[in-house]
Amino acid sequence: MFGMGGWKKRARELELKLRKSQDYITDILTYKAGEKAQNAYSSPNPYDTREALVAELVRKYKGYAAWGNQLIQRIVDTRAAFTMAGGLKAVVKGPGEASQELEFIRAFIEANELNGQFGQQLAVEKELEGQVLLALDWDDELENARLKFISWNDTHYEVQYRDDFYHRVDRVIYTDPDSREEIEIPSERAVFLKFNSRINSREGVPTLSGLLLEAEDIDRALRDWRKLNQYFASPTPYFRTSDLQEAKELFEQLLSPGVNWRIGKVFAGPAEFSLVEMSGAGAASIRSEIETKIKILAGGSGVPVQFLGFPEFMSNRATAENTMEPVALVSISEQRSWQRGFSELFAKALELRNRMLSPREAPLDPAAVEPQMKFVTQAQVDRLISLYYPLWQAGGINLKTLLGLLPDIDPEQEQEERNPQPEPDPEQTKSAFEPGQGGADESE
Repeated sequence: MFGMGGWKKRARELELKLRKSQDYITDILTYKAGEKAQNAYSSPNPYDTREALVAELVRKYKGYAAWGNQLIQRIVDTRAAFTMAGGLKAVVKGPGEASQELEFIRAFIEANELNGQFGQQLAVEKELEGQVLLALDWDDELENARLKFISWNDTHYEVQYRDDFYHRVDRVIYTDPDSREEIEIPSERAVFLKFNSRINSREGVPTLSGLLLEAEDIDRALRDWRKLNQYFASPTPYFRTSDLQEAKELFEQLLSPGVNWRIGKVFAGPAEFSLVEMSGAGAASIRSEIETKIKILAGGSGVPVQFLGFPEFMSNRATAENTMEPVALVSISEQRSWQRGFSELFAKALELRNRMLSPREAPLDPAAVEPQMKFVTQAQVDRLISLYYPLWQAGGINLKTLLGLLPDIDPEQEQEERNPQPEPDPEQTKSAFEPGQGGADESE
């Protein structure tokens, strides 16, 4: 009887341990679920502020983010190349006029590499921040204006306006991140460009503002696909035995030091051997997700899918060329915003020159020079060959009009180089006004 009491006590202890272990497992599962819930996004778009959005775009472009770096880098660089593909040129509003203004602005563009690396980088910063702030400074040695780009992500500068419609900039204030000194840029030295903004808005909006999650999902799906391929590449050997004891003996035999069995070596035994592989249904689902997300990303960013590294989505050459027409429309639309900004930049550079040089220097007209940016597609080149070139051959348009349609040729400069003005001979000029040397008195 005493023995039965001991067994009952032992059974109660085991039941108590079982309940504790079950509670412990429940707590672990609850903890894991809570950890997963904390790591999950609290909203469909975690980048719901401008600070978080711009900072994440910059991290992805630099390659510091966890997901989506490569796609964001490719889209930003491609869009920047589309915008600045034709380069930046300065032209006068009236033909044959404002030669000094044009010479000054061309030197300004060359000194600041607006038609080169600096201009291309400005297009990249526009994609990252949705706006561009430029500050003008005078270089006495160069006798021209120098440009400085100020990043909103680094300084969080504040633009103050003169009107309630946020059109005319009064000044820009920010704190220097190194010296912690407050810096103020007056309106005459600041050029602020906003993109993708509302009609009356204080700031611009990055083009990729609603597409960061799509880039991250594509990156995650590609990693999942890679893991799935690793599982497919490692099938599991399976030995079917008649009972558990036979399976245990076989397992110990396979792991014995003298056998060292692996796939490819001969093995004889009572078990039935096979390789267990996973189903391929998951790979098809992952591929479908990648294709859908790529289409959303390409449509939202305005970059064709073949530029994102997926040329198999393009069925033929004609389809690929047709997709460049919407790209041209988007790029030309953005170039209009750039041209308005560059027009203001040229005018303020000329005004700065008039203030900084000696009063004895003749002032230049700030409104005499305007920027020119072009975007050329294969369809436009074909139109030039099939339509405008035959018109020029038939005499319907002059050579200057034809040259003006070409992307990399300035008609005024080309005409000056083809037909240079002859310089006056000083001897002939002198003799024409000397008495007795063929002047008016002698002829009479």
